[in-house]
Amino acid sequence: MNIAATERTPAISLTHNPLKLVMKGESFPEDVSAFYGEVITAINQLATSVKGKLEVEMAFIYINSSSIKAMYRIFEGIDAYRQAGNDVQVVWRAEEDDDIMQELGEDFKDRFQALNFTVEQHG
Repeated sequence: MNIAATERTPAISLTHNPLKLVMKGESFPEDVSAFYGEVITAINQLATSVKGKLEVEMAFIYINSSSIKAMYRIFEGIDAYRQAGNDVQVVWRAEEDDDIMQELGEDFKDRFQALNFTVEQHG
């Protein structure tokens, strides 16, 4: 899966060799369900179709509340992959001066405590 970034949506790539999910950019699509539906389905299918370590990298500049709900569903799928016996490494990157994105990353880390989840700052 490879979705190019737009002014309203993040770039999303899901590769299988290596198994890696990367989401970067801004997220405030017109129709959150339509945009993230394919991504959520693909993540949910991993637990039954693939084995091995999954690396996840998230780097958002802005994300609206509807997109945050979709992210919870994505993280639920990632956690289901972990529960199926696979290793998962999540890195949430936030700009050094972006307290909102750092706090959001910490919120996801707290909510999904069983995931190997790191919040990193970059400048």
